[in-house]
Amino acid sequence: MPCKVIFLALTVLSLAASAQDSTFLSQAAAKAAMQPAQEKAYLHLDRPYYAPGDTIWFKAYVTEGPTHALSKISNVLNVGLANSKDSVVQMVRLSLVNGLGWSDMSLADTLPAGRYRIVAYTNWMRNAGSEYFFDKPVTIINSVQHVQAPVEIRAGKTAVRKRKDAGKADIQFFPEGGSMVNGIRSKVAFKATGENSLIVDATGIVTDDSGQQITVFKSEHLGMGIFYLTPEPGKTYKASVTFADGSQCVVSLPAAIDRGFVMNINNSDTSAVRVTITASKSVLDDPQQYGEINLIAQSGGKVYYTAKSKVTAAPLVAIVPKNRFPTGIVQFTLFSANGEPLNERVAFLGRHDQLRLKLTAGQAAAFSEGQPIKIDLSRIDSAGKFVAGSFSAAVVNESVLPRDTDAEPSILSCLLLTSDLNGYIEKPGYYFGNDEHAASDLDVLMLTQGYRRFEWKKILSGDLVQINYRPEKTLSLSGHVRTPGGKPVAKAKVTLLSSQGGYMLLDTVTDQEGRFVFDRLMITDSLRCKIQAHTAKDGKNVVVTVDDDLPKLQHYDMALTNDSVLSIHLPPKQTLNAQPAKLPAAGHSKLLKEVVIKAKKPLLENSSNLNGAGNADQVLLFKNIKLTCPSIAQCLIGKLRDVTFLYDLDKMCYYPATHESGRLVRMGIMLDGISIDAETLNTLPPELVESVEVLRTGGFTSIYGNDGYNGLILVNTKKGSYAGSLATNITTCTIKGYYKAREFYSPKYENPQTNGKPDNRVTIYWNPNIITDKDGKASFEFYNADTKGTYRVIVEGIDGNGRIGRVVYHYTVQ
Repeated sequence: MPCKVIFLALTVLSLAASAQDSTFLSQAAAKAAMQPAQEKAYLHLDRPYYAPGDTIWFKAYVTEGPTHALSKISNVLNVGLANSKDSVVQMVRLSLVNGLGWSDMSLADTLPAGRYRIVAYTNWMRNAGSEYFFDKPVTIINSVQHVQAPVEIRAGKTAVRKRKDAGKADIQFFPEGGSMVNGIRSKVAFKATGENSLIVDATGIVTDDSGQQITVFKSEHLGMGIFYLTPEPGKTYKASVTFADGSQCVVSLPAAIDRGFVMNINNSDTSAVRVTITASKSVLDDPQQYGEINLIAQSGGKVYYTAKSKVTAAPLVAIVPKNRFPTGIVQFTLFSANGEPLNERVAFLGRHDQLRLKLTAGQAAAFSEGQPIKIDLSRIDSAGKFVAGSFSAAVVNESVLPRDTDAEPSILSCLLLTSDLNGYIEKPGYYFGNDEHAASDLDVLMLTQGYRRFEWKKILSGDLVQINYRPEKTLSLSGHVRTPGGKPVAKAKVTLLSSQGGYMLLDTVTDQEGRFVFDRLMITDSLRCKIQAHTAKDGKNVVVTVDDDLPKLQHYDMALTNDSVLSIHLPPKQTLNAQPAKLPAAGHSKLLKEVVIKAKKPLLENSSNLNGAGNADQVLLFKNIKLTCPSIAQCLIGKLRDVTFLYDLDKMCYYPATHESGRLVRMGIMLDGISIDAETLNTLPPELVESVEVLRTGGFTSIYGNDGYNGLILVNTKKGSYAGSLATNITTCTIKGYYKAREFYSPKYENPQTNGKPDNRVTIYWNPNIITDKDGKASFEFYNADTKGTYRVIVEGIDGNGRIGRVVYHYTVQ
């Protein structure tokens, strides 16, 4: 049967450039150096699974440039927890010192189980787009007590092609360097995918247009593999493919060209990379057309190797020592004399400058529960001078909390691999493991995965990255002042006022674009404040807005389609109780006797209720309430049936919630018929309120559509028009301050046999601040928990020269 095929070569783009002289190589290197420095972020998390009410412990590593030196560009990192709808449900900001910082994130008890993502980015990284953020899937489950197998979350970014015929297998072919050329032996990589674009294994036979078999191929790792083909002029080729599920299809291979070059890279040698460039017969028949060709190799925007040569009949070969490059992805591009890209190929080079670490824990074959243990960290490489490094350590009981090491992202896979490639990389940890085929499989990945960090077409045309976001050295708040018609108001006077935890009064003026900035803010946690603007002549007819701090996140397509997959790791009796432990379980409810309450329907003078005044599940008149509370939200606590007011730590305000399917959901709020947020509710003076109407049941909420989906709190003021008369030159906001990181509690037992109640820690130990000495050594100590099993110690970090290291150590607790 026919099947869909997309020919994705490493695309060679035509560049319309003016004639360039022999200084092309130096000009190209100079233009590449003009590009802004790139920042990358990585978070080392203490474990892969969490439950509602848990704490996520993490350390941040932010690097810059191709050598992965710890960044000095940004001093502020944003870390958020995003749900499957790409909405950030929790956010912390932490201060970076020389690219390092650590913190924690407390998960709410009411957080629904499911698939989430941890994202991390600096303001500077926003210039490149959210696809360059650190973005790691995290699973929130109902219990971490009985996890039996790891939950792998596969996600595909929107950059990955979405098939309309989801469910049917397809295959993609990638000729090395860009195109197959007639008469020249070419390497062709392929990648087979099935339902939801997940990798599937495949085998195939290549035949020419006469039906003669040319070669066969078979996927070697995650649906990927290679074969060799020498195309002949005038012939076409097809592949008959059989997928792992037994389905078959026949596809045409990409057509070969008559005139061009084939660039082959041999990356199998540990010390050098071999680049071979072969010209077609038609090129050799007219060598003056190309004259001189140029080869450039760059990594992270810095050119590390250049070469030029006349076109000759013999293949051109360059043997380049790998130690000329930093560890990571290197882009090789072949140019004509006038700067036209001809071929391109990326390769993963290095590991020569990677830290080699070792962990030891004494001579004991096994340890006991509650026993103290000391772990020694040392470097076992001798290359280069030892410099101090910063590391983090996480210890978990792998028998209780299993994990898939191949699928697990690490500091190596994130900073060296996935941060530079297009699309989702399945099982990135495999490529940095000990499998003997990992290096060759990684080279095939380089052939099938698009490189996204650097485009020569834009570089050579002088198209620099547009800088819309400046590096944050301190916390700041920005916004705009405009006329009601939307025109910017220059030189407007803007005041920031807050009385929370003291008194703060700041003022500034807007620029010609109506933009204002309050910077150098030193705020711990969060600060509730008021922003007020006037024209230069003290006019109030302006509109002040605060810039949105949250960027639009790259969408992820979570590939797991069975919602019950999270429950299969729990005992059957627990899968029925999906709500957090602090909420009453459905099986523990108690049937009460019916109680009939007779009361007169209260009369409302001002009501915005679309069902009619007083047609609600509950009506509360404020004339019957003693107003001693500072805000309307606090006045309502404990006074509304089936409504709970929770405190939002991020925005520092109360918000209403109600029970829905065993969990608490946030209700909507309307003030005189206009939707408002919880922050506005918390600033509303109680003396202005006449009544509150609660709409929870479908008979009352359906008229409001989506706004009433989780129920509504209707606030009616005495004049019924307060919301419409709110001053537009005043707004309130919450400045997200630096989060006060807590210290991980690590118990100390003088006598493990008499330590009280059982210690069932899930994260056995977490230490984000391990500093090695001048000899590359450090140590840390902790006590085992009261759980038997195989304990896993993971240490990751970077030294002062930007050398990245990771080591895993196992020991047994009996």
